[in-house]
This record gives sequence, structure tokens and C-alpha cells, in this order.
Amino acid sequence: MGPSIVVPVMTLGDCVFLPQQLMPLRIFEPRYRLMLKEALAGNRMFAVSQLDEDNLSPDNEEPPCPFTCVGRIAGHVDLEDGSSHLVLEGLRRAKVLKVQRRTPYPRLEIAPLAEEDIVDTLDCTREIARIMAFSELLLGELSADAQPIIERLRGLTNQPGLLADAAAGHLITETAVRRRLLECLSPQQRLILVADQLARLEAERSLGEQGQDLDPGMN
Repeated sequence: MGPSIVVPVMTLGDCVFLPQQLMPLRIFEPRYRLMLKEALAGNRMFAVSQLDEDNLSPDNEEPPCPFTCVGRIAGHVDLEDGSSHLVLEGLRRAKVLKVQRRTPYPRLEIAPLAEEDIVDTLDCTREIARIMAFSELLLGELSADAQPIIERLRGLTNQPGLLADAAAGHLITETAVRRRLLECLSPQQRLILVADQLARLEAERSLGEQGQDLDPGMN
């Protein structure tokens, strides 16, 4: 782990934010409006953490899960009612060391995490090919809207860990799987998990299409 730093944080229920993900957010609570204002005046960064429901208590209403992701504000729009819409770009995963401060908005002391080395480049190459193939199939229905995402993934094929994160961030919604990915420091293991999940999603999509094509009167 690298040296610890302190960052503002939003703790959001079952939300698992991943590196390389582009997350739309609406900021409306007064404390987070202040957080946004100060972030925009500074380094434009804050973390998003999943709520650790196992550690909820009257004295600890918003405990974060042990791992978080720090993001950078990629764009924002202020609305007339004082709220804001923004897009947060995931930068890197980190280990939560402690809640540093709860007012006026929560902050975390975190330690950025280093990736493990890749031990089997051939295996990674196979998994990268699987991720790209399944991603293009799953995104194909979006037509032109999918092209920026596909191009984003293609641009990361020489960075296996980032590709796995980006594909998961755009295509995998299951909270438990996303949490496993956030906590996994092995790019190779993330590639395998993402490829397997995308294969499952594509199989479910294909079966759904086949079911729609069947004659309703046939058993």
C-alpha cells in the first residue's frame, strides 16, 4: 500500500464504484453540495463507498466497506434548485483505514493499492479477447450509442487490469460481483472473473432472444 491520504466520501447503499467507470451522480444534500463546491475548488476528487451494512449502529450510521474507489469529477452542471448533476470518473481502488471526519461531510483516510504482477501473459491475452468479444455482443443492441464505450474498451486492451475494470463498470451490475472486483488486486483474476460474467450475460441474452422467437402456442 502507498502512503495514506484523506479524501471526502459519499457512502451509497449497494453502490460499488469501480476504477474506469463513468458514474452519473445527482448532488442535492447540503453536506454533499458543500463537498462538491470544495472539491471543484481543489483537486476535483472524492471517493464513493458501498455502505457496510454489517457494521451499522446508532453511533455509526454510514460505515464504509473496507475498500473504496477514488474518482475525479469529469463534468458537472449546476441546477437552479442548488443541486448538481455530475459525472465521476473512477481512478483507483484504495483500502479504507478509518473514518477521519464526519462533519460537515464524511472523509476517509485511505491507502491507494498497488496491482499485483501478471504471471501468465498468454492467459491474459485470451481473457482480453473474450472480454472484447462479449462486450461487443452485449453492447451491439445500443447501436451508435455503444461506439464510444467500445472504443474506450479497445483503447485499454494493452492495460489488462484497467480493461477488466472498465468492462465491469459499464456492463456488470451485480453488487456482489462488483465488490469482488473492487477488492481484487490481481489484473489476471479480474480479467477471468469479468470474462466469465460477460459470457453468462451474453448466454442469458441469447436465451432470452430465442425464447421470444418461439411460437407461444408450442411447448
